[in-house]
Amino acid sequence: METNRVRNNKITVILDTNFLLLPGRFNLWIESIEEVIDRKCEILIPSNVMSELKRIELTGLDKISKEVALKISERYKIIELEGPVDRSILEFAKNNKCIVATNDMKLKSDLRSNQVPVIFLKKGSRLALEGYID
Repeated sequence: METNRVRNNKITVILDTNFLLLPGRFNLWIESIEEVIDRKCEILIPSNVMSELKRIELTGLDKISKEVALKISERYKIIELEGPVDRSILEFAKNNKCIVATNDMKLKSDLRSNQVPVIFLKKGSRLALEGYID
């Protein structure tokens, strides 16, 4: 698994739907993840996250956030995950020693319980990392 986790000293970061919506809401740059972990990273988006993002109906500013998220997602590699989004992200992250970027409270709690590092938006202004990275 070591080669899956670190490629050219990069660490893998999985984005969830909630996190993908943040740039449109808070003018956040996804690339700032590298500043938080102080390392280059490979950002992956699960296919079921993309399906969920395309499927959700939003209005007003949230609709714009969705459009921004869909545009941003074009820059990153999509990985095939099936089943419930949160559970599949958790299992993939555990099995591949990845970091998960999310602001979903339940998913963050589940990740913490399984010792999976989490990147989240703190106080609506900056990203924070919780958990240990090898």
